[in-house]
Parts: sequence; structure tokens; C-alpha cells
Amino acid sequence: MLHFLSSLFATSSRRDDPVDKALLERATERVLEGSDPRLRALPGYRKRLRAPVETAVRHVIDLVGRLPEPAEISRQAFRNDPRLRAFFVSPEHLQETMAGCPMMSDYLRGANPAAGDVIFGLLSMTRSEKNILGMDLRGDTLQRDVAQVAVNFSDHRYLGPSGDETETRRELMRRGFDFLIERALESIIATRSKQAELDQQRQLLQRKLRAMEAGNWGLEAAFAASEAGGADLVALEAEIQAVENELLTLGSKPHALEHSLEHIRATLGDPARWLDMRSVTLELSPMSVKAGPGTTGRSCQLELSELFSASGRQRTVLLGRFPAQDLPPRPDFMEQAARWLG
Repeated sequence: MLHFLSSLFATSSRRDDPVDKALLERATERVLEGSDPRLRALPGYRKRLRAPVETAVRHVIDLVGRLPEPAEISRQAFRNDPRLRAFFVSPEHLQETMAGCPMMSDYLRGANPAAGDVIFGLLSMTRSEKNILGMDLRGDTLQRDVAQVAVNFSDHRYLGPSGDETETRRELMRRGFDFLIERALESIIATRSKQAELDQQRQLLQRKLRAMEAGNWGLEAAFAASEAGGADLVALEAEIQAVENELLTLGSKPHALEHSLEHIRATLGDPARWLDMRSVTLELSPMSVKAGPGTTGRSCQLELSELFSASGRQRTVLLGRFPAQDLPPRPDFMEQAARWLG
């Protein structure tokens, strides 16, 4: 049975380490859990999956390894880090946004960090640009209606929060691998025949994919346009188990399973097409306006990292460490109740 919180990269996984046999075995099983468990009926499926699975595993290990050292994301750092001043409106906005991220909230429900502790995670945001008409000082003259490009960062997430950087990186590796499995499942669904038997299978696989995405199984939380917090993971596990039971009762023709296996091999064998990272350089003014022909005065060059996919989705990311002392105080519900009751 698929488990949302199971750890694929349970042991130390570094960019230079060889991919051991045990990790490849776990990764192969996770591919089957995340796609179609009936693929186990195909002769030699493990051997045929070995090369693409190893390629995908190496890719996500390398991808997470390319993330720079965690940057401090705090009220104090806001004053000195121009990236944070671009990402957040104010120190108060930073504090409220970080504490309000659904994954951070979920983490805090199970953890009780002390004031001196640090919470590691991957900050993920949507970057958008908008053409505006602003003001600019040219010499001693203030000019109006100057064509400018304003940059905005929104829809902040904090993925894989934990009290240990190594654990956060492992979680990001797992999510990256699961993201690739989801893309393989999408490919299978998209090309399924409309014949009655295969259409029924396609609908079942769609139900499974929706449940996986609703549970933030992979990196969907980094790319999706919105994030639903508080997903009922027990209910989603039950939904996936029900889908798998129905698939097993349907059976399948060998050519259909071969078709699915080839889609998985194609996706995992070319992981950089579906998930990769690039560096982006922005030169912004203190008002988050891009430096260019329409602007003068002070500006700062930002070196950012961006996750992107062949589907066109992209997110600005920053591996960070957030001090627990910056968390807003938790509400005292007893005190609030007493205030309401007079």
C-alpha cells in the first residue's frame, strides 16, 4: 500500500555516492505503487526499469545537491538580504507568511521547537512580472509615466520543514522522485485508448493521480496554483487502495501493461525534461522594479534558483532556515474562551 509519508531516501544520499542496490529496489517499488501495481505481472519488469529508475534517482539527488547552503529567512535577515526584501513586503509579512504556510502548520502540529531551534525547508514562490508606468528621477527631474517592469513574488510555500537540514534534503529528494512518477502516470492517462475496458482503467488511474496530488505526495505543492491545507491523508490512502483493488480485479491485457511500462521508462529516463533547476539573475530596485532603460538609481543584483518543468510550470525556490523564535505566539484558546464568556 502506498504511504504518503514513507521515506524513500531513508539513508544518506549525496551527489557523489553510488546508487546502491537497496535504494534502487525501494525506488522501483515506489514507481509501481505510484503508477500501476499490475506491472509486476510483466516478465523482467525490474530489469527493464533499472536503468530509467537509476537515472531518475541520480537526477533528484543531484538536483537537491545543487541547492546552495540554507539561507536565513528571518526578521533580522530581512534587513540585510535583498532577496528577502524582494520576496516579502516587510519583516512582519515574512513572519506571518512563513508561519501560515500549510506544510509549516502541519509540521508545528507534530513538533514543539524551542526558541533557539531552526526549521529547515524549501521556500517556493511564484514570480510574476507586470508592465507598469512609474516615476523615475532623471538628473534633477522627476519624470512620470516611465515604462517599467515590476516583479512580484507570491503564493509562498515552505516544503519539507524539519529540524535537520539533511532530513529536509532527503524529503525533497523523495518529493522530486514522486513528482516524476506523477508525470509518468499523467502520460499513461493521456494516451489511454477510449475502448470500454481501457477507459475504465484510465478513470481509475485519474482518481489515483488526483488523490496523490491532493496529499502533496510529490512536488505538486511547489508548482500548483493553490495549496489546500489539512488534507485527510487517511482518506486519501483509502481512496488509492480502493483504486488499486479495482485495477487488480479488472486485470489487463499484456499490450496495455507494456504501453504503461514504456511511458514510465520514457519519463524516468529523461527526468531533466520534467523537473530541473536553473539560475536566474534579476537586478531590482528597492521597489522591486527591474533595472533597465526605464529606470535609474539604486538597484541590487539577485541570484535566484528556479525549478521548472516541461509543462511550463516554474517556481522560484530558496533553501532556508527559519528561526523558531520568529514564530508568532500560538493563540491561547482557553484565554480567548474566557474572554468571550466574560
